Amino acid sequence: MKNLYILFFSFFAISSSSLGTAFGTIKGQILDKANGETLIGVPVIISGTTIGTATDIDGKFEIPVAPGVYDLVINYIGYNKKIIQQVKVATSEETTINLTLEATTQQLNEVTITADLRKESIGSILLMQKKSATVQDGISSESIKKTPDKNTSDVIKRVSGASVQEGRFVVVRGLQDRYNLAMLNGVMLPSTEPDRKAFSFDLLPSTLLDNLFIVKTASPDMPAEFAGGIIQINTKEIPETKFFNIGISSSYNDYTTFQSFSRTAGGKTDFIGIDDGTRALPADFATTEDYQRANQATKFELSKKVDNDWAINSNNNAPLLPNGQISFGTKTKLFKKEFGFIGGLTYNRNFRRQTVERADFDFDAATRFKYFDEQFNINTLAGSMLNFSIKLNEFNKISLKNSASINAEDQTIQRSGKDIELQQDKIASASQFTSNQLINSQLVGEHFLQKNKVKIKWFTGAAFIKRSIPNLRRMQYYRNFEINDPADTLYQAYVPFGSASPNFAGKFYSTNYEIIENSGIDLSIPIKFFKQPTIVSIGYNHQFKNRSFDARVLGYVIPNAAAFNYNLLYSSLDTLFQQNHIGPKGFRLDDITNPSDAYTASSQLNAAYAMLDQTIKKFRVVYGIRFENFNQKLNSLGYSNDTIKIDKTYLTALPSINITFAASEKSNLRLAASKTIARPEFRELAPFAFYDFNNAMAIQGNENLTITNITNIDLRFESYPSPGQMMSASVFFKDFKNPIEPIVEGSGAGSRSVTFANAKGATNIGIEAEFRKNFDFLHNISSWRHWEHIWIFGNAALIQSEVDKSDDKRSDGNRPMQGQSPYIINGGIQYNEPKSGFGINVVYNRIGRRIFQVGFDAYKSIYEAPRNMIDIQLSKNVTKHGEIKFAINDLLKNPHIFYQDQNENGSFDKDFDSKISGITVGTNFSFAFNYRF
Repeated sequence: MKNLYILFFSFFAISSSSLGTAFGTIKGQILDKANGETLIGVPVIISGTTIGTATDIDGKFEIPVAPGVYDLVINYIGYNKKIIQQVKVATSEETTINLTLEATTQQLNEVTITADLRKESIGSILLMQKKSATVQDGISSESIKKTPDKNTSDVIKRVSGASVQEGRFVVVRGLQDRYNLAMLNGVMLPSTEPDRKAFSFDLLPSTLLDNLFIVKTASPDMPAEFAGGIIQINTKEIPETKFFNIGISSSYNDYTTFQSFSRTAGGKTDFIGIDDGTRALPADFATTEDYQRANQATKFELSKKVDNDWAINSNNNAPLLPNGQISFGTKTKLFKKEFGFIGGLTYNRNFRRQTVERADFDFDAATRFKYFDEQFNINTLAGSMLNFSIKLNEFNKISLKNSASINAEDQTIQRSGKDIELQQDKIASASQFTSNQLINSQLVGEHFLQKNKVKIKWFTGAAFIKRSIPNLRRMQYYRNFEINDPADTLYQAYVPFGSASPNFAGKFYSTNYEIIENSGIDLSIPIKFFKQPTIVSIGYNHQFKNRSFDARVLGYVIPNAAAFNYNLLYSSLDTLFQQNHIGPKGFRLDDITNPSDAYTASSQLNAAYAMLDQTIKKFRVVYGIRFENFNQKLNSLGYSNDTIKIDKTYLTALPSINITFAASEKSNLRLAASKTIARPEFRELAPFAFYDFNNAMAIQGNENLTITNITNIDLRFESYPSPGQMMSASVFFKDFKNPIEPIVEGSGAGSRSVTFANAKGATNIGIEAEFRKNFDFLHNISSWRHWEHIWIFGNAALIQSEVDKSDDKRSDGNRPMQGQSPYIINGGIQYNEPKSGFGINVVYNRIGRRIFQVGFDAYKSIYEAPRNMIDIQLSKNVTKHGEIKFAINDLLKNPHIFYQDQNENGSFDKDFDSKISGITVGTNFSFAFNYRF
């Protein structure tokens, strides 16, 4: 990662050089109207001159011209000639035109189509949606700029049919994260979570995105391990002109900023999201094997080496921190070849406080405990990107795409409340620093054989994830409800006798490494098939994943109950485990690491596909088959030292078809059917058990899980009535065999036990609708000139799912799939006036209640209640190249509520239902200034 940052700054001076020019530019991209394929080598000429160019391997063109008004002539063999009239070009400005050409159907006579610039310049995202072979929805970098979204998880919740769980995990069409797939620049990303199959999308800053799509139907050339959607994240491409942008921002939270803030001591590199070793065990500390074999005296000496780092400082005030971002790029010549690069750095660090009411209940709904938490989080997000590209000629391009990001959370929890079961008042605390690091690099080649018009694309690359939790500490103090001496109100520390516990005076260390290697090749060959123009695509993809997870669990104990000085239990948290309290009359550390606390795992995927893309009059049919051979291995030891060795191979044939009927030039009717799969993730198989202090639950894998098979059917109508405007409606059906869900196995002793299991089957059916419309129609009844700059947009989904529980002995009755929302609503209105640069954007989001954890008859499922979210952003251009933004996030700050529906009325009723947790958050106010040099 260090070398990556050096590269950024090596190009810093180059990118900030003089950018001006006396010319303007006409640029754009040309696609085949029938199938959306880029057209390469298309001549684009200024009418009446010899000035022009031809499209490159991306179908793009660029013509520098003096300021003025021009007509463009596009004349390509096999396609109707097109003339674009009245193209206006201003000094030092770019005029962008995205064009489509229609294959000629007349053999003798030339057909000329005359169009205006406005008709052709459809927004690029909508054009890609319209011309795609599959059903997909997306959002562009231009739209992202108009929202206050700071990371990719915030962006995703704006896309039709998508919602975000726990602030970073994506739910598509009501299906939880394990049924979705994440891809960065076309390459699959590994799971970032040791305890679930999920990618944490808050790892990626939104400023580095070029666009984001969610693909909702399968095609043979795409990975088939999904049911909800494939989230395709694309970072910015090589710029057409030099640029250098800088932005600074800061945010104020009405529940946190300038308020008292609790935290534990950290290291010197916490500000970049990496622990510098401050929290680590001493370098010469014994291994688990050596420690467990050591005698009593040696254990006392080793215990004294461990820092007394339990103190919580509550005197600091949460500050107002500056954040920043830099982006730069250029296009030049290298060895007489067109060469370009684009890069960016982003950094965000904020303090956040939230309060949480927690409870759990017995099988008869009697209260087990009631706690009140204050959570103090310091979140750090640092991201970088550096992409290179060189065009060997107009038909051959090689790109190197690199990105790195760090997302860290330093969390301190202070808990108070009552344990009803044990008849005790409790005071507890937990401190946890979590660092997620992602490095991704890809080498991509794109080639076009002009003679036979064959396209070749190859890629190779790797992604690396490291997740570390150094020194998670948990401590608890208590006093009995009935105190014999009324004057005795002191709390005493709970330190176990004899055998340690990770939950009481425990210290936990873990590291999760995962690397994913990808390589592949795709070929597209145009042929005639049954006298119809057809593109035949074949390809191969190889993927190798390797994971190594290990944890170490330590805990303080009272080694000698007879000799112990019980007055030590009344010590404050910062002095409890100081050096003079370690010894025969005090405490010592025990190492209680189990063999199951570590595992290694790997998987290997070999996939090949064949696909036909045919256009038959108004129909486009894309169909074929994908074969995937998948091998998964996992090695670990169980709690009783029994060897757990998993080695499973699956060979699956996955057919799919996508039919698009061009009902008119502005509308499509789509029908799609496919077979897809979902495989168990490493963590879902591993025997390792982890205690989640936040949610008071223990999570453990299940080695007996099997693959999920899914049948998908989609029907969609979409219309694009004018540039930038669209409306669509979809119906979808999914049938699952052996779906995997997290389930509650039991509840007691102050915590829940959660594992993973296959249900027999499930179905999921839903409808989606989306629209984007401006108010230009009001020009007929009003003289105000700005109606066309006001846009209203929204999307909604209604979904119903049902799990087949005919072989489930745990419970009766029907229920939805875990994580599935019955409805999702996104909407908003925006106004952007181009002359003054003033804009306002108001966005609304709401999801229906969904199952957080699957229960059983005696212990009901836990639901997440709906909440309303409103975000607002104001923006204004200042000077020619500057922009200021003011944003309000979560204006309504509705609490996050998780509950058991005791009266089964479908909504949260505070008088009857069992409230498991209620999280109170603050509203965030941010200010940003951006300047483009």
